[in-house]
Amino acid sequence: MKQEALEKIILETIDIPSLPPVAMKVLQLVSNDNSSLNELEETLSKDQSFSARLLRIANSPYYGKNRSVDSIGKAIILIGFNTMKSLVVAASLRDMHRKFGIFEQKLWEHGLAVSIAASQIAADTKMMKPDEAMVCGLVHDMGKIVLNISLSEQYSLVIERAYAEGLSFIEIENDMLGFNHCQVGGLIARKWKLPKNLETVIEFHHTEDYPNFDDPSYEVACQITRIADAICLHIGIGFKREIDLSTIGLEYIGYNEKQLSSLIERVAKAYSEQKGSLMQ
Repeated sequence: MKQEALEKIILETIDIPSLPPVAMKVLQLVSNDNSSLNELEETLSKDQSFSARLLRIANSPYYGKNRSVDSIGKAIILIGFNTMKSLVVAASLRDMHRKFGIFEQKLWEHGLAVSIAASQIAADTKMMKPDEAMVCGLVHDMGKIVLNISLSEQYSLVIERAYAEGLSFIEIENDMLGFNHCQVGGLIARKWKLPKNLETVIEFHHTEDYPNFDDPSYEVACQITRIADAICLHIGIGFKREIDLSTIGLEYIGYNEKQLSSLIERVAKAYSEQKGSLMQ
């Protein structure tokens, strides 16, 4: 099916949610070369829960580096404008849920685990920046969040089949809806004008045969997120599915069996340490 026809079907089927107002304002400011640090800090500080979540991320091991970040201004300086744009999107997804039940909790747990695994892989391989990999992991399943909100009754049946049959969400989504969460997520990312690297990961994190990306770093981000996703499904943090880890492309990141075992241990440990702070 052609991209235009598919997007038309998706737009006719689902309601595209809006980003929270504070996130939209921040994205506008970050995209404007004339915006100042003070303007960005003032906008973020108006939303206490949002700014608190951002500070928790800034104080996580990926950024904190054993120093306390106690203000939004310091967080922006430490994180940088470009990464701030991505983290604002990641922090916003939490606020999009109309309800927060078992599936929503598992979705967040899985996203956090994938963000940890992706950042660890990035740190090990030096193939991309760990903080960028972390954000890719946090937002990669944005399409599932939107489908769960917009088509809640139909999507609950998708979820039931995923658990009962042990199939991937994509297989069941394609069968029951005619499109999948990657296609939905990519479309929404474009509508929201998200950073191109995030849009690409959201749309192609389950793809093995990639299109010709304008920037070769996009394929690296997709590959690392895809491998991290498979490992976390295998471990069973959030969602669990039987995965043959010998088939997920570990050669792409140069991992042997010992390195994979080490990664799994580190992800489980980091997840247990960070679950409380980053999930709130």
